[in-house]
Amino acid sequence: MRAEFKVPGGKLLAAETEVEDGRLVRVKITGDFFMHPEEAIEGLENALTGIPANAIEDAVQGFFRDNPVDLLGASPGDFIRVLEMSLSSS
Repeated sequence: MRAEFKVPGGKLLAAETEVEDGRLVRVKITGDFFMHPEEAIEGLENALTGIPANAIEDAVQGFFRDNPVDLLGASPGDFIRVLEMSLSSS
């Protein structure tokens, strides 16, 4: 499932998700946002893989709370929104 979200006044976020038995089994996040360190996006994707599909908000908030990541053009809430949009796009 795929969705795109243009952050008002910001950047484009895209999310591809796959769910099996109520759990995220594949998560890919792309877009023209800036995240430092750059490899943190892989950390976020890994943190989401395997969690219940209805636990996205807590997992994203926890990831950004527990990891020193700088974002430009997007917020943790924007990531939550595009991920939830991708889940409802089927």
